[in-house]
Amino acid sequence: MAELKQANVQVKIYNTSDPNSQLSDDNSSGLFTNSLSGLYVTAKLLNLASKLPNTLNKTETNPTDVILSVTVTDNNSAENIRMEFQSNRLPNHEMYCVFWNFNTSQWSDEGCKWGGVDNPNICECEHLSAFTILMAKEPIKLLYNEELTYAGLGLSIGSLTLCLVIEFLVWNAVVKSNIAHFRHTVLVNIMVSLLIADCSFLASPTPSSNPSNWCLSLTVMKHFCYLAVFFWMMCLGLGLLHQVIFVFVHLRKKVYLGLCFFLGYVCPLIIVVVTFISHNNGATGSYYSTETCWLMYKGVLKGSIYAFLLPVFVIVFVNMFTMAIVICRILKPTLSEGSSHDEKEVARSIVKTVVLLTPTLGITWILGLFVLMLDLTKQPYAQIVNYAFTFFNSFQVLNHHPVFVFILSTTKGYIYVIHSPTLSLLNCSFSGLFGLIV
Repeated sequence: MAELKQANVQVKIYNTSDPNSQLSDDNSSGLFTNSLSGLYVTAKLLNLASKLPNTLNKTETNPTDVILSVTVTDNNSAENIRMEFQSNRLPNHEMYCVFWNFNTSQWSDEGCKWGGVDNPNICECEHLSAFTILMAKEPIKLLYNEELTYAGLGLSIGSLTLCLVIEFLVWNAVVKSNIAHFRHTVLVNIMVSLLIADCSFLASPTPSSNPSNWCLSLTVMKHFCYLAVFFWMMCLGLGLLHQVIFVFVHLRKKVYLGLCFFLGYVCPLIIVVVTFISHNNGATGSYYSTETCWLMYKGVLKGSIYAFLLPVFVIVFVNMFTMAIVICRILKPTLSEGSSHDEKEVARSIVKTVVLLTPTLGITWILGLFVLMLDLTKQPYAQIVNYAFTFFNSFQVLNHHPVFVFILSTTKGYIYVIHSPTLSLLNCSFSGLFGLIV
């Protein structure tokens, strides 16, 4: 292998018939691997890409600092080549493996393929030329995702307001026991927190036009209120879990409500205050972004966004455990039922339990974990997950509060209660599982 190095040019000549002619893995940009045979030459050109057009099919891109030119003396040798470029790819940004088309004086990606999000620095091409890798300036955008979000939030705000009004009007009629009081207290606090959070979200549609202090205030409010929603959901789940495990042990009103208010408001407040102080007292670019009026994401386990995500996912997994316990309880026959169990009725019970508890306990937010894990370049899976997350959670209030009237009917030993503002399935044979709502 012969090598020539200059300030902005590095030329290497390889002879595949020479066993000593091997590539050195120096982890530098433009590391080249191949399936060529014969004598070939690679030329690494630095700082030239910035002098050439940065567009591909009228799409603005950010170039790397390296252009790698590959030529071969044996025209009969294979031309499938594999290259590695050291580039700093941003999440959800497409990469383009391109070569310089001397006929059109433009970059072209014909015959070249990007390695994907799993191999973001790899390019494979079917011909020889001068190559580089380009990154799209803008991340991939989901069509109508923003409109779907705002439509869902607007409808949710209206529904939440209606729910609170109806809850106020029928409170004395429905709250006739400690269990009903616990349940409705938790639901009212969930609704109030979610209403304030959604209003704060809609108050910052164009963060760039808002004053900096206003954006900071909205970020703090959203951070606190959305955390409060999840902590109150956990209170709901813990109350249900207590009823399932300790059927004949009743919760004391002061103890349960005191614990709920501590978890629902004090814990989120502590998280927000600690996060705010630890990120330069809420500095722009550290605690929040002025582009989104939301917490900062700086990479895996980096950024203030994890002061929201980590508590949320812990609560979601706790609530998933609660739902699993409830399902196990449904599958387990009681003494009064004996060993006979109608499989169809059990299946219906499980389905209705999952449909009820999944939105009520915030389990649909588990989709957010997959949103973080899946890069938008992984089509179509990432798009499906993102749209599902947007739909289920921006319209979440509709799942929490489907009906505002009382319907009570009995069929084969079951009582179906459609109740403001949740839907519950109560089995007469173990009514202590969920507790009487009315």
